[in-house]
Amino acid sequence: MASLTVGQVRPVVVVGAGPAGLTAAVSLARYGIEVVLVERRAVGSDLPRATVLGVRTMEMLRSWGLADRVLAGGVDVEMSMLEIPTAARVTEGFRIDIGYPSPQQSAMVSPMSPACVPQDHLESVLLEHLAAMPTARVVRGVEAVDVRHTPEQAVLTLREVSSGQSFEMAAEYVIAADGAKSRIRTSLGIQHTGLDGLIEGVMAEVHAPLWELMGDHRHGVYAITDSEGAGILAPAGPDDRWLFGCDLARDLVDDTSSARELLRHRLERASGVPGLPIRIDRFGWFTSAAQLADTFNSGRVYLAGDAAHRVTPRGGTGLNTAIASGRDLGWKLAWVLLGWAPPEFLSTYEDERRPAAAHNVTRSADPEGTRRDALSELQVDLGGRVGHTWVDVPSPDRDAGRSTIDLVGPGLTLIVGPDAEASPDNPTQAGSPPIMTTRLPRAAACAIGISPTGAVLVRPDGVPLASWWTVDYSRSDVHRAIDTFLSRARAPRSAA
Repeated sequence: MASLTVGQVRPVVVVGAGPAGLTAAVSLARYGIEVVLVERRAVGSDLPRATVLGVRTMEMLRSWGLADRVLAGGVDVEMSMLEIPTAARVTEGFRIDIGYPSPQQSAMVSPMSPACVPQDHLESVLLEHLAAMPTARVVRGVEAVDVRHTPEQAVLTLREVSSGQSFEMAAEYVIAADGAKSRIRTSLGIQHTGLDGLIEGVMAEVHAPLWELMGDHRHGVYAITDSEGAGILAPAGPDDRWLFGCDLARDLVDDTSSARELLRHRLERASGVPGLPIRIDRFGWFTSAAQLADTFNSGRVYLAGDAAHRVTPRGGTGLNTAIASGRDLGWKLAWVLLGWAPPEFLSTYEDERRPAAAHNVTRSADPEGTRRDALSELQVDLGGRVGHTWVDVPSPDRDAGRSTIDLVGPGLTLIVGPDAEASPDNPTQAGSPPIMTTRLPRAAACAIGISPTGAVLVRPDGVPLASWWTVDYSRSDVHRAIDTFLSRARAPRSAA
């Protein structure tokens, strides 16, 4: 472990290479912040786990130039559920909205649509991207077992899994993205509040030629109602890779051979085709919860992902909630470390992410939580970001057009109408985030509600801070809006 330069105080250490940890680390490294990500697993996960990427997640991946690489490992489906007796009787199916827009609905509000991509492929793309960034370091085979605070830093106790050797690493800030059983959260005395054991059963990863039974119109989830094949089928990547979840008594799973035969029988009945070739790659018992951490931070340690919020599979929101938290925490920490915002600004992480996480936790606890209309859930997903319209329309002579959401920069972005007063050459104040100004054509400005002489000031996550019918730089409208935003911060929770 000497190569880690253990005595050095790192700006940020992220614990856990799941979606939240990877997203936070990439967000920080994009600002040039030095970040160390430690992960107990020696190699990346090859478990499909979640398979739903929401609109806002896909917009983030687009902004990082990763959307095509991520989509290459997915399946082209409509993100809805089809309730069917069996796969062979798909024409008898009943379509159910699960809170995600159709491609047609998505096109009205975003340049991206929801996607069906297995979590292991997403993680591999994010990890490869992170490892290539000059200020990022990925350390595998190391687990965090404890954390303590000093006035100026957080000190992690880490352990090398292979040797059992322990050592300490200090950081200005720590992001605990180490899962539902987070040792860091436990060491800080932060509890999860909510319901556990809400959904229990067996989840299997299988390969079976089911698409040839499903027809051309493909869905992201299939609910099988056959009495002997009841369960949930979800595509988990190309080449007929599927997840199958069903209610199977836990004591039946202990005997692997008999459980495998029971699952094979269930899957055959779910397919509706006797003798269908089925390969069960693995299976295991799972239990899920709907819980929130009592607080998302203690001192210089911040919780993200399952360490902060747990949801059941209902609604498919867990992966996207984790990514949204990781991204929000990443850019806010970067602002503080770059001197663009005071340390108290980090209190806005929990203030802003807890309501969305609580919504998804509550939804996942609802027995009918899978069934939601797209409009209400899309508003939660997009989080109030600036409206989408095309600035440059996609055409055959270029790969893609530019959306208004593509204009958002790493600091603040002032989007102005075509007749707005030209901004000063350097409108940025010392100790504030930089401001980038971009001017919209008349039609695009009108489409997102900006007057010809007006402007909207936007954060890195696309959320507007302020807007003006006519922006007046002489009255320092922009700087007053920035000061108001940064002054919203409150003192973060101190270390226990």
